[in-house]
Amino acid sequence: MKISHLIALATSVTLVAAMEELKLIYSEPEIRFLACTGLLAKTATLFGKKDKKGYCNVKNQVALGSAAHCFVDNMNKKGVNYFIEECEITEEQFYAAYDNATQYLVDVTKVEGFNKTKLLSSPIKLKQVAVNRAYDSIYTRWINYNYATWYSVVLLSYWFAAIFIAGICNFLSFAFPDVLSFFNGSASKLFRKYITLPATIRRKHAASGSFMYIFAGLIPTRLESILVLGWFILALVFNIDHIDHVSHNFVWASTKAEMGRKIADRSGIIACYLVPIQILFAGRNNFTQWISGWSYSRMILLHRWISRITFILVLVHTIAMSISGVALGKFVSRNNKPYVIWGYVATVAGFIILIQAMMKFRNKNYELFLAIHILFAVFWIVGGWIHVADDGYERFYIAAVAAWCFDRVMRFARLFAFGIQTAHVQLKANETLKVTVPRPKYWKPFPGCHAFVHFMRPTCFWQSHPFTIVDSVEKDNTIVFYMKVKGGATHGLYQYLAQQPGHAANIKMSVEGPYGNRIPISKYSTSVFLAGGNGIPGLYSEAIDLVKKSSGERKIRFYWVIRHWKSMEWFYEELKKFEGTCVEPIVYVTQPGSGLVEPIGSSDEASSSDDEKKNDVEKSEDHVQNLMQSLHFIEFREGRPDLDAIVKQEISESDGPIGIVSCAHPSMVHGIRYAVTHSLDASKHRVDYFEQIQSW
Repeated sequence: MKISHLIALATSVTLVAAMEELKLIYSEPEIRFLACTGLLAKTATLFGKKDKKGYCNVKNQVALGSAAHCFVDNMNKKGVNYFIEECEITEEQFYAAYDNATQYLVDVTKVEGFNKTKLLSSPIKLKQVAVNRAYDSIYTRWINYNYATWYSVVLLSYWFAAIFIAGICNFLSFAFPDVLSFFNGSASKLFRKYITLPATIRRKHAASGSFMYIFAGLIPTRLESILVLGWFILALVFNIDHIDHVSHNFVWASTKAEMGRKIADRSGIIACYLVPIQILFAGRNNFTQWISGWSYSRMILLHRWISRITFILVLVHTIAMSISGVALGKFVSRNNKPYVIWGYVATVAGFIILIQAMMKFRNKNYELFLAIHILFAVFWIVGGWIHVADDGYERFYIAAVAAWCFDRVMRFARLFAFGIQTAHVQLKANETLKVTVPRPKYWKPFPGCHAFVHFMRPTCFWQSHPFTIVDSVEKDNTIVFYMKVKGGATHGLYQYLAQQPGHAANIKMSVEGPYGNRIPISKYSTSVFLAGGNGIPGLYSEAIDLVKKSSGERKIRFYWVIRHWKSMEWFYEELKKFEGTCVEPIVYVTQPGSGLVEPIGSSDEASSSDDEKKNDVEKSEDHVQNLMQSLHFIEFREGRPDLDAIVKQEISESDGPIGIVSCAHPSMVHGIRYAVTHSLDASKHRVDYFEQIQSW
């Protein structure tokens, strides 16, 4: 276990312990205490404002005696004992006050000229009907808090239970792979075929889907959809269950005031409980991700859905509390209080986050989205914290802030550990940036890991983008990143390098990482890698690592799908490392007609003009033939691969457990996942699928 994981786990345990110090459960005797004292306060004035002890004051026999009669005559023994303990008086003092008051008890409805606001000099006797109504009123109010707490714990436990189960499976896959291979019967295959492996609907997964051309988002797997849907149903049921109306309610004068407040309390409390995991799941240094083995994209998916539900609960809380306030005539006076104003600030901030986090806005300008997201997240936390501070629920916001601070500290620590290095950045094949950077000897990546890269340039030093790490095949203690030129930072670097001699430059940079989880691909007798375009670096690292661990009996098949021959240029040196190993590389070129305008590895100065390159078809064919001869150990195939046929063939030919790993464009990943899902029966051995694509 990494030190960062130990620190994160210890921090979480500390936060849980801190939250347990907060008393959030109301016991039955406590509710009886609140019922008696509350009804007495509404019936008559038995002590002055300066009397801090109130009904517990032994020197005020009128107040103490009235309370004693309420508890003895109408409550059970537990209620009496709770009152004695709460008031810190002796049992003798309690019953002495009871006996004393018995002689002077009055019914306020029969007291001539009775004025509730004036101090009464006689102990009062409460009617049984009134006490019962008071108990029902108080009970349904405070038991609602209990249900909110119990249900919140269930909602939290739901995710931690899922993480724990995933953690067990993750541990077994590494430590005892034969155990998982044992679960390969018809029931297991059906479960994986229809639950854990497929996309939610048909083939589509890890790509955007839209509704009404406005609402768009990444489509989860079926397992993720089931997990989220199950949690959503629980959240819905928990927010409407046991919210009971009490007629003749002595706490609230109207049904709107009563039900509005109860709904607001339930939704508001549950929202408080959800805020810490809302923040925790969004962090890069998230110990639950390490335990479960889940990808960061899955954690972000959960973060989004938990955040959406949390905001809906806050919105329900705001509306319900407003309805209650209007019914009580307190709407305006409440809205003038600072804690309510900050509650509105948090609600508005949550709404802005919800809107600007939509995929259309994220994709348009991710850096702007991130800046706005963090800014309003601060208002969301601060506003919520101030809003609930007087009720003791600020502990949950403290936990959320602690999780956020821990993540930020660890991110800066990772950057500091790597330091600022000088990277050699080169534009390859006019489509990919090859970034070669030395690393500290103690900074060690692992197969399939990724890191967030910071280029120390005025236009993008604050940006960080994730890329897969590859150990350099040319230099020790050096890592390489391959970055497909898109928008944002990579496009800015593309424009900069296009103007440099040799399309290369030295740029200061730092690396935050490594992140990610290992996959147990070494536990399978057959390993199949399916990469597309720039998805090859991570799978290449996994394959090379397998070669180092292989005894020669392992079967490793490596597929790479590219559009043009020129894509071979930026990964040529790494592909050469497959020569003489047990890896069987197969490269598909889907648009082979474009050819090669110059030999792989030649310089721009040695090449001919653009017009000559386009017209010299024969030379292009020679370049391709020379490339194929240089990489004679690779099987080249022209055209699009039949993924269904490839996957089914690999599975059916495997003579042992087979692990299939993919990283490619979403459409290719969809096809691979679909093919694996529907080919489980093609082998009697265990078939597992791992997806390395990261989408968020």
